[in-house]
Amino acid sequence: MTRVPILHLAIESEWQAAVETGSPYDRSTLGVSLADEGYVHCSFPDQVAATAERYYSGRDDVIVLVIDPDRLGSPIVVEDLAGGGQAFPHVYGPIPIDAVVAVEDVATAAARTA
Repeated sequence: MTRVPILHLAIESEWQAAVETGSPYDRSTLGVSLADEGYVHCSFPDQVAATAERYYSGRDDVIVLVIDPDRLGSPIVVEDLAGGGQAFPHVYGPIPIDAVVAVEDVATAAARTA
């Protein structure tokens, strides 16, 4: 059963480093690794634009990884860890390169909800 893709905001150079080495992507969020945080922060399509604006505003090196949940091999937990009343998908493991089915800019990824 295919589920809705989840999205991860990434720094382009960090994604490229994973692709070039063939290593799973292991960044959680801006300046934080999976090892530091324990999970990879992700968004649903209707959340990605606001998340980008809040945490990555003014940066021109941000891309969106479109992740197929069926290719992950790690658990996805939808949770509201910040207590803000909005639940986000968190991946509790690294992102295999082949789980990323597209790389988009923020505007394109946000348009998925239109």
